[in-house]
Amino acid sequence: MALREPTSEEIRSLGDDLHLDLTDDEVEAFRELISDNLDAYETVRRYSQRGKRQPDRELDPGERARTDDPYNAWITRCEISGADDGPLAGSDVALKDSVAVAGVEMTCGSQVMEGYVPDVDATIVTRLLEAGGRIVGKTNMDDMAFTGNGHSSAFGPTLNPHDDSRLAGGSSGGSAIAIVTGEADVAIGTDQGGSIRVPAAWSGIVGHKPTHGLVPYTGIAGIENTIDYVGPMAADVTTTARALTVLAGADPDDPRQPDEVPTERYEDALEGDASELSIAVVEEGFERPEADERVNERVRAGLETLEEAGATVDDVSLPIHDDAVDIYSVALAEGTVASFRGENVGRNWRGWYNTSWVESFGKFRRAQGGSFPPSFKYNLLLGAYASEQFHSAYYARAMNLRNELEEAYDEVLAEYDVLAMPTAPQLPNEYVPDQDIFEFIDDAWGSLANACQFNATGHPAASVPVEDVDGLPVGLMLVGSHFDDATVLDGCYALECEMTEDR
Repeated sequence: MALREPTSEEIRSLGDDLHLDLTDDEVEAFRELISDNLDAYETVRRYSQRGKRQPDRELDPGERARTDDPYNAWITRCEISGADDGPLAGSDVALKDSVAVAGVEMTCGSQVMEGYVPDVDATIVTRLLEAGGRIVGKTNMDDMAFTGNGHSSAFGPTLNPHDDSRLAGGSSGGSAIAIVTGEADVAIGTDQGGSIRVPAAWSGIVGHKPTHGLVPYTGIAGIENTIDYVGPMAADVTTTARALTVLAGADPDDPRQPDEVPTERYEDALEGDASELSIAVVEEGFERPEADERVNERVRAGLETLEEAGATVDDVSLPIHDDAVDIYSVALAEGTVASFRGENVGRNWRGWYNTSWVESFGKFRRAQGGSFPPSFKYNLLLGAYASEQFHSAYYARAMNLRNELEEAYDEVLAEYDVLAMPTAPQLPNEYVPDQDIFEFIDDAWGSLANACQFNATGHPAASVPVEDVDGLPVGLMLVGSHFDDATVLDGCYALECEMTEDR
């Protein structure tokens, strides 16, 4: 089927959008030129898609989760067995529903993408199966991963197993629930602003956001290349570290990765010796406007436990931490628009493009973009407005400030092993249905006030449980130097060991 040629009205509209101020003669000339040069696109279409081979297994779509799911943890249940042996042999693995599994629907928690079925596996799916993991389903998530508390999925809110009147956190809430309820041994989350760590904190498990580029993101729906992360969640640090060992490593198809991707056996690096640990406690992390003093008290108590076990624990002040949310947000808005206009993958990077996702996202968003959540619409409109009215000047400044932010944390990390603060400044939010736009947006991102900074800077960060508040979980976040994920996890392990002994 030949490609449709443009009309004069389409050329004029495109010219207006690009501020080209076309004359009538130019409109007709360019219409004719474009029509004559569509042959190049026909040439590209004749070639089949390079790259990822469809998996050598019988594809099973699984089935939509409908019953026996009181916390809305699942979107699709399936069963895909991996190798007979390996470091994850015998482990049930839950995947956030933004991770591609060939033959299994991938909705991204959104009505807009409902019905999309990938034809290839994400790189990490191949690694999990080769390590012996058994994939047991796709977990519920905030719509397009664009809120941080668990209330926006088109398939229902992810409810907190500790108190089902509250939320499990987002956007990887379903993955956290699967761990808490024992339906998975390892869960995979993605993190663009705290979406692994906040559900881990609010649900009482361990969640690790790796160094940017340590774990390949190929085959996963993202938001923007420079802030996309995927990582493991589990009930304990050892399982989390073992999963990270399986996930980490170079993938030539992923442009997010540096030329060299240093890895190690992270579970073997767990010593749990607090006396070897130096911790910089970021004061501003306890002073967020959203802060609940009960959360601060539990996190401080966890740090005191480490100090009593021999760790060096010092308070430090980093004023830029207060401004980091604004820096992240300004960069995010226009970055999101650019990715959105590039059909959720963006442009100008070398690597593997998932053409089936690009085509489906492009069609689906044009057909029913009105069904995107208010948080997604707000960021798109904000980014488009700032790009048009301010000529992307503030985006450029924010991206430059990200470098200054990274350097500020690095200066402290040159003297200490890790930074510490509350993962989420408040307790799990109550679930409030039928919110208006203002209430919805107000609830969407407060939980990310200490987390999104490290999506901007690339540092590894993990949440580990401390003592709860009246049965509601609280998480302590440790942040380390780039590619020193082992030290971050070992710090979490030291606290886990000390707290286990105390009990």
